[in-house]
Amino acid sequence: MNFRIDTTKKAQSTFICEEYFPAIIEFSSEELNNHFMEFNFQDSDMFELSVHPKTHALKRFTLTLCNHYEIIDEQLDCPPCEEGLICIDGPDSCECKTFVLKVYNNGAALKISDVFAERYIKSGHLIFALSKDHDIVGVYLTGLSEQQITHIKTELTI
Repeated sequence: MNFRIDTTKKAQSTFICEEYFPAIIEFSSEELNNHFMEFNFQDSDMFELSVHPKTHALKRFTLTLCNHYEIIDEQLDCPPCEEGLICIDGPDSCECKTFVLKVYNNGAALKISDVFAERYIKSGHLIFALSKDHDIVGVYLTGLSEQQITHIKTELTI
């Protein structure tokens, strides 16, 4: 995957509480012929990234299906990271080595690989954990309210 980050621009995102989806983080609601990248684990778990078709700017993160999760009654500690507007260019589909979502009192951490993260990039409510080979190995959902955490928990248990 190819990642570019513009640290001169801050990304703004919104958590969307939508039925059937545990988590949606939206950066832009502009409807275009977006490029979608799916991250799958077997047939039981998946999240999707939507990026602008030309600029590859991140537009939306959607946790569509998650059967492997834990609820942890603690605060999420986020790693130090670069911050800015993120652009992602990658394949249409990636098979994850693992898929475990840990839901905390103020956010969530999604682990999709056992590979060590060497770089963290924050864009809006998301932090991407990247390997030395520039692969996504995890995603943090940060700065969430109690209501948003309740929504995630409710949709995970349905």
